[in-house]
Amino acid sequence: PFSPISSTISSKEEEELNSRSLINMCVGEEVPTVTHEISYSAKVLQGTVDTCGVDYFRSESEWIEKQQQTICTPSINVYAWLMDKVNCFGEGYPLWTAYGELIHLLRDKTLINPDGTYLDDDFDTWVTHPTLQMILNLEPYLWSHFGWSIRFSYSCDKSIIFAQLTPVCGHEYYTNRLAKAKAQYPAIELYAMRKEYREGEGWWLKDLQTKTSFPLDWLVPARRHQYGTINLQIPAQSEKILDCVYGNWHVPSKGHARVNKECRD
Repeated sequence: PFSPISSTISSKEEEELNSRSLINMCVGEEVPTVTHEISYSAKVLQGTVDTCGVDYFRSESEWIEKQQQTICTPSINVYAWLMDKVNCFGEGYPLWTAYGELIHLLRDKTLINPDGTYLDDDFDTWVTHPTLQMILNLEPYLWSHFGWSIRFSYSCDKSIIFAQLTPVCGHEYYTNRLAKAKAQYPAIELYAMRKEYREGEGWWLKDLQTKTSFPLDWLVPARRHQYGTINLQIPAQSEKILDCVYGNWHVPSKGHARVNKECRD
């Protein structure tokens, strides 16, 4: 199983976090139960996968009030804290680095420019149902301690298929369409993966947002990838995945990942 790691946070933040019960969660402990009312949380990744709407974990009035009274934590610190939580719970809770961020890790060996700015305008990840549900359950802590919350797209039966962790600072609250979650710091995007069995081919994982599918053993078991003090997870066959969705990813390009694709040997 994955083991806990240290987050890249300031000494003051670390002291505060260590005083809270959530920082002590680890393998063998119960996954936290959501304390904030959300009608979709019980139906994560169930049913159809057509996007029917966009919503937030928090109301617009809560969002506006929070913007006026909080200082938001930078993305890399939130990402580090989130990986601590996910890694603590073991291999049953994968949170793979995906798409552009996976390229930056493997090709550029960094996620941050020398001047401290981020290489990308978001952090791409893949999550399974248990991991996404756990992150939803952690939202009250993200909200109260980091000034972050969750925006998500849902299917016509109100199943979450894609989510964005975003700081409230600098983010305009809107639900009329799914777009980049622009804010003071880049969002952490959670692409939901559904496990599917195919006769004669075994188990696959399908990205419900991009509708691209991968053989299960391309992602499982997740591999550790140390980035500074952050213990990230990357797919078991990362290079093969990038070859499939990008082609020649070794050369910098403005091209996006291919969608509606079946990746296979």
